[in-house]
Formats: sequence, C-alpha cells, structure tokens
Amino acid sequence: MSDPTSMNSAVQVYKRFVPDPLRAAAANTLPDGMRRSVKRSLAQTLRRREARLHQRALRRVRRAGLGRSERRTEAPDGRIGHVHTGLTTDLARRFDHDLVTRALDSAGICWFAVPALDDRRICLAVEQRDKGAVRRVLRALLEEHTGYVTSVSPAQPDNPGEPGSHVKAWKHYAKARVIRLAWLRTEPTENLWTGDDQGIEIEFWTRNTNLPTERLIGPRPNRVQRAVPSDAPGVEIGFDRLCGYSDTDAELEPTVTLETFDVVRLDELDFPVDAVVLFEHATPWGEELLRAALRSLHQYAPWTRVIHVLARTEPPAWLSDAEGIDVVRARPGAEAQLHRLPGLAPHFLLLRPGAVVGRPIRPFDYFMPGGAARPRRGRWTAEESIAPWARAAFSATGRAVAHGYAGGPQPHRVETLARLAEKGTPLPEAPDGQRAAIVPGTHPLDGVAHHFGQLNTLADPSGEASVTLHAALPGLPVQLRRLLARRDTQQIQLTGLGTDAALAGGGTEAVVGFLHRYFPVPSPFEVPSPFEHGPEAPSAPAVSSRKAVRQR
Repeated sequence: MSDPTSMNSAVQVYKRFVPDPLRAAAANTLPDGMRRSVKRSLAQTLRRREARLHQRALRRVRRAGLGRSERRTEAPDGRIGHVHTGLTTDLARRFDHDLVTRALDSAGICWFAVPALDDRRICLAVEQRDKGAVRRVLRALLEEHTGYVTSVSPAQPDNPGEPGSHVKAWKHYAKARVIRLAWLRTEPTENLWTGDDQGIEIEFWTRNTNLPTERLIGPRPNRVQRAVPSDAPGVEIGFDRLCGYSDTDAELEPTVTLETFDVVRLDELDFPVDAVVLFEHATPWGEELLRAALRSLHQYAPWTRVIHVLARTEPPAWLSDAEGIDVVRARPGAEAQLHRLPGLAPHFLLLRPGAVVGRPIRPFDYFMPGGAARPRRGRWTAEESIAPWARAAFSATGRAVAHGYAGGPQPHRVETLARLAEKGTPLPEAPDGQRAAIVPGTHPLDGVAHHFGQLNTLADPSGEASVTLHAALPGLPVQLRRLLARRDTQQIQLTGLGTDAALAGGGTEAVVGFLHRYFPVPSPFEVPSPFEHGPEAPSAPAVSSRKAVRQR
C-alpha cells in the first residue's frame, strides 16, 4: 500500500472530492504552483490524521497488554525475534492467534476463523470494509510486539528485513486480499525457531447483496465453502478442528468460527492415538535417545493421548510420573505383545531407540480417517528380499513382499498385532539397531505387521521424508548439520550409537549433541533440572500442551 499520507494519496482524495468540471476550470485558471500547494496542504492534513489514528490504535494495544516476551534477540537472518521459555510450535501458534484476535477485539473489529487449505497456519476473516481499521491496529500491534507482514494474495516479493511497524512494509496492502503476520519466536538456547512456517493469515471478505440472502464471499478457496450467510451465528471451535498439528485437549482455549464452518474435515480423525517408546539401553546415550523421543513428541505431536514407556531396564531417575505418561517394565519379547498392553489405544505410534519426530506432524500423516495405518516405504534391496522378515511375511499372508519399510516412528494397530498373534506366525529375532555395525534393514515386526495390514486393508503404505543415519558414518557431522539447518524431515532414525566405531570415533557424542540442539525444550515428562534455562516461563501462553489423563 502506498503511504496514506503521501502526495499520491492526497491526489486521490483531491480527485474524489473535487468534481471534474471544477478541476478542469482550476487547471485552466489557477497556476500550477497553487494547485501543488493545495495538494501538499491536503497531504499534511492526511499525515496528521493518520498519525492520530495510529497513536490511538497503539494506546488500545498497550492498554490490552499485548506483546510481552522475556526478551528480544536477533535471528540468524538479522530480523528481531522473541524469547519464550518452554516454547513449542503449538504454543507459538496459539500465542500468535491470541495476539491478533485481542488486537482486533480492542478495535471493535469483528472476525471469525476459517479452515484454510493449508492448516499449518490459523486463518482469520474480517470484512473488506474494515480494512483500514485492520491495518492501523495491526501496525500498532507490530510496533508494540515486533513482527512482520507480507501479502499472500496477490503474492508479493517478501521484504523480510522490514518490521511491520514501518509504513513501507504495508506498501502492497491496498491490493492485498490475504495478508500474513509472522513473529519469530525462539527458546532461550535459540536453537529452535518458529515463525515463517506458521503465522496468522487474514482474509478480507466482501459482502454480496445480489441475492435475497446477503452473503460474505471469501477471497480464496478453503476446506469448506467460499460463500457464507452474513448472519451466520458464531460458535466456539477447538484449534485441532482447524489445524491438525494442534493439541486436542478440549480444556484449552478455543477460537471462534461461523456455524457453517463447523463441519468434519476429510483429514480429521475421530479416534485417539497413543505413543509407545522403548527404552532398552541403560547407558548415557541410551537415556538421551529416550529423552529426545519424549521431547519430539511433546514438540511436534502434542495430540498424542498417552505416552507408554516400555523399559527393559531400570527407567532413568529424571523420568517423571506426570499425567499423560505411563511407564511399564517389560521383558524381552514384549514388543511383539503390544496388543496386550493395558490402556493402549487401538492406534499408536511405536518409537524404538533412536526414532524421533523431526517436524510437526498430524494424526492424518500416520493414519487414514477409516483407521488404516500409513507406514513409510523404505529401501528395497537384494538383502531385503531374502531377509527372514520377508519370508515370515510371505508365510503369514501367502503373498510376496515388494518393498521394505523405513525406520523412525511406526504407526501400528492393536487389531493387526492381535490377528497376527492369532495366526501364530513366528517373528524373526530383531537385531539391536544401536549395536549393529551397519544400518539395519526393515525391522521384522514392522515388516510382517505392515505387509499383513496392507493385504487386509489395515494399512496403506506411503512415502514421506524419512532419514536413517548410522553413528559411525564418516560424513555424519555434515548430515547432522544439514538436518539441524533444514528441519524438514518428518521422521529420523539414528542407529549405531553403541558400536565401538561410533564411540571411539566421536559419532555417538556428535549424535547426542545434535539431539540437544534439535530438541532444546524439556518435555513435561522430565524432572526439572536446576541447570535448565529459566525457572519460569511467564511469556508463553497460559495453557498446557498435555492433556489431563488419568493414570492407570
């Protein structure tokens, strides 16, 4: 948007209020200098008016107490970021939503949430007639709590170094139908950043009075409908109904949408999903693998109902008994009997030592709406085709295996494991992936269960970003730095931490250091350490990312 106080805006106002005949007469009778003086005086009047309106909006924002953080810091790209202890991607999303909605409320602007096609971001709708007031209050908000604005539709070249409090950052606003507000947020170690991949998008809806029923028309498609009655009632709706990456806790603060948008999404699951984490190595690096698995679920899969820790050895002392976690001592071979685990949900993710979630995930990424699991296809080699698990899968189904399965978190169903147990198919002995000299292939349980599930409509294998690394790999530091810089891998499997080559060559130490940087935020399942950053977290949203689950 051009500066509303500029000469160009003054010219537009001049043309709007001075009739054409009068402008023509003035052009013939008045000197050019006098006409320029009139327009310059008008521009000064607009500038003073805009300054007054901006200060008024800024006072509203400050009275509402918006935009508080522990401190500000400089992001790697030079922009301004905000530090919050205990930050997670879900809490950052809720914090941004609360900032924008409270700012709009302070200015008396009506809004409602929209189920956008890209559910990584929360989308809000306001009427086109409120566009001027929206710009003023949001610019005041971005001045009080430094953030950034860009035009999404039509897309414009980003200006990432220009804070949203500057008039220059809004130069495309006049033509924008959708804008995005983003705040860069990080935790005290500044290893985890959120912002550009999230943010709040604001759509400007227009009124259509051509039909007997007045309607609001959206500027772009969404997951439900683009036109809604203007008098549709508003209803409260949970974040998880708009964003599949959010916590499903019903006690968390909801948002507001129109009744016509409160419909079930195609990718919305109506069943809970648990997680099972295996702890098998009573070593420092084994504990770090367990810690990383819990932190990855807390950070990137807050919708998990209960986390079951199956410990084949004494659980570490730092593991707490918080709500939402269940620690069970297990004997060798218990992994094949997970369907008998008391309290386990019919659908669950299985994380073996070294398996972590690398980016925000949805339940839909691992399970179909009908309940079918979605395991990840892996490499298929000559060794895999003659592996014991491939023969066991053929014995259980009578059908040959055509592909392997990747490591990392594994989606499983209790029904699949129970039906396999009824068939009595013996499973080959599984190698210890953390003491194997090379990257292990498909795990026998995963291979047999997923192949059986695929042939019985209980699983639908797919392909997603997945990486498996061995701690003795010569180029391991480069691979770890790449994962840390990009953070675009959905699931990661780290192996070989207990091998002599990894321990002697520094690979184990490199992996542990990588996990500390990749998952710097402690989970609620760890006993607080006096050495953790910040004894309190006043700047994060006053909500918990875990649900109150009754302990067994």
